[in-house]
Amino acid sequence: MLTIGIVDDGIGAYPTLNKLRQSAPCNFICMIYDQKFPLGNCHGGELLSIGSAAVAKLSEMGCDAVVLSSVALSSRCFKPLSSSCPVELFGCDAPVMHASTYTASNVLVVGDRFVTRAQNLPNVIAREMRDFPILAEAGDEREIVKYISDSVESLYGQFDCIALANSSMNMYKHCFSRVFPNVQIFDSLEGVARRIRKKYKKLPKDEGSCAVVNADGEPFGEKYAFFLE
Repeated sequence: MLTIGIVDDGIGAYPTLNKLRQSAPCNFICMIYDQKFPLGNCHGGELLSIGSAAVAKLSEMGCDAVVLSSVALSSRCFKPLSSSCPVELFGCDAPVMHASTYTASNVLVVGDRFVTRAQNLPNVIAREMRDFPILAEAGDEREIVKYISDSVESLYGQFDCIALANSSMNMYKHCFSRVFPNVQIFDSLEGVARRIRKKYKKLPKDEGSCAVVNADGEPFGEKYAFFLE
């Protein structure tokens, strides 16, 4: 059975895993770079080094494909690594263009510091939410909802849809819906799920295994045991 590696810095890997489980008959290895959490704070050269090492290790561990679940990692590493990657490589990107087809007004793009790159696109409002990954790991939804509301309070009424540009935001998509109940919200997973679904056909009876490892490929223990439930 096909084995897909997922690279992230924390719980953002979890919604990616769940989405891909619905898309393809695979075994999964989730590699969590939590010693570099949050990856959005790393500079470009460091992200490229992390991505290259992760892909090499997961290839060594028998993965047939690797998904860069972290949007920061995908933004910096996907293009430079694709040409020489020993396995099939997939990226998760902020769905800016997809979201923009649903609005005649503006798209709000939220994420780490890499969202500023989207500012130059037509009809895009970029808002950095650097503390979101930390709040996501803590898991207090009341604090998350408050942070979302406080972060974009000055932008109310200026956009018609939201593009999530951080993998941990995918896990709390419903919190964005609480703050913006009438706004369409797009996560960074549908594109990669669609590409994997197209490439690897899903059979209803297929059920794969899942392992959670650190950057050295060693089992993570109890910290992310809920991935395996």
